Amino acid sequence: MKMLRFAVLWWLALGGWWLILVGTNAGLEEIAAGCATTLGTLLAYGLRRQGLTSYRFEPAWIVKSLRFPWNVVRELGIVFWALGLHLARVRPVRSAYRAFPFPAGGADPTSRGRRALAATFDAVSPNTFPVDIDTERGVVLRHELDPRHSSNDMP
Repeated sequence: MKMLRFAVLWWLALGGWWLILVGTNAGLEEIAAGCATTLGTLLAYGLRRQGLTSYRFEPAWIVKSLRFPWNVVRELGIVFWALGLHLARVRPVRSAYRAFPFPAGGADPTSRGRRALAATFDAVSPNTFPVDIDTERGVVLRHELDPRHSSNDMP
């Protein structure tokens, strides 16, 4: 019964997300959604069987992620400012890759949850994009469009 509930919930969530993203419920899109969500549900089930879907989110990191909307607005301003300076030929955009310390942890659910929250919220921000989180060295590699206005904070 648990497996059936897992499959139905994943199938409905992925199918709903598909239809929201495409913005239509035309017959062909519903067929494509059904096929894609079936594959996605099978993949989720396989990952669950391997024990790779267990996450635990720390309250401190959930509180840190509440800054997410402000970070998006702030970094959007940074990107527009850098673009304006670049178009006005005042200062060219010089993006960079940068590594900095991050408490990546190990293979436990709490560490996985921390990495998932940090990478997800950092990836949505316009100025930065996480490329890799190294659990062995405890560092994150991030691409920054305007590194002068970036910080070591994740998310």
